[in-house]
Amino acid sequence: MTIPCNTAGSRPAEEILAALLDESVRVHGHLCAGQVLGVRMSMVGLREAGIGDPKGADRKNVIVFVEMDRCATDAVQSVTGCSLGKRSLKFLDYGKMAATFVNLRTGKAIRVLAREDAREKAKDYAPGGPDKYRAQLEAYKIMADDELFDVQEVYVELRPQDLPGRPLSRVPCSICGEFVQDMREVRCNGRLLCRSCWEGGYFHPKPSAAPAAMQPGHNGMEIRSKLWIEVHGDPVFGKGRRLLLEAIEAHGSINRAAREVGISFRKAWGHIKAMEDRLGIPLVERTVGGRNGGGAVITEEAKQFLRKFEQIETGIGAIADERFRSIFGGKHV
Repeated sequence: MTIPCNTAGSRPAEEILAALLDESVRVHGHLCAGQVLGVRMSMVGLREAGIGDPKGADRKNVIVFVEMDRCATDAVQSVTGCSLGKRSLKFLDYGKMAATFVNLRTGKAIRVLAREDAREKAKDYAPGGPDKYRAQLEAYKIMADDELFDVQEVYVELRPQDLPGRPLSRVPCSICGEFVQDMREVRCNGRLLCRSCWEGGYFHPKPSAAPAAMQPGHNGMEIRSKLWIEVHGDPVFGKGRRLLLEAIEAHGSINRAAREVGISFRKAWGHIKAMEDRLGIPLVERTVGGRNGGGAVITEEAKQFLRKFEQIETGIGAIADERFRSIFGGKHV
């Protein structure tokens, strides 16, 4: 279905919106305000990005970044035809009702953000609704685009490994041995690690029942420990951020350090500022421009902090190692 090229601020063509909502309900399972919002958001984003036929002639020219795992995401998928399996739908867990629509042919990218005040305005469009959610559902169908959304042209850096197509690489993790595709691995001290081994995964293997007769020292068992520091209950420093500071010290560059640990410069700088704010000490000093093009070094306070963290890490490792050996006869890693 071709997306209508109505002007900003106008209301959608009723018959086209109805057809898109029907398809969205087929994908999602029911009609709700989030579905209407996601369909309308997609119509605006595709139109402004210059994508008229996302499931037909333009099907290879569009990538969408969604920032929420809510009903609206299913609506975006149903309208655009993009999906995780096709690598044309990218999920960013930001918790925001927003999506960015990228035209791969022109490079134009449009971010569409749902306006918070649209919730209250919905009451004026559907005052007789049985509840606020039903009022929002009906109001979102007829409210003007500029009442529902803030629309911004943005720049999205697309890396070759993020684009649709066959995997560009496939390497085994040095710790777990599982294979990692599309350059999602992390390079750490000359080894390639998967992200779950590097920073901790979302799952933990379920322990199996112990054998009837233990073979201490000969069963191949190992114990692993992970240490991090929290401030007021929020994690602020651990293995990943230690590696980041060590990489900055080694390369004299935040950008090179970020590449080495497998994150963006922006994320690396965010980690640094968060650590400095929570720990209350300066960690990195930057120089901008100059004869050598600028760079970065870690402070003496950072070096002292790293030494202290290493002492704690080593000490806890030794305790865990000795305790494990005394019980199982294995070794600590």
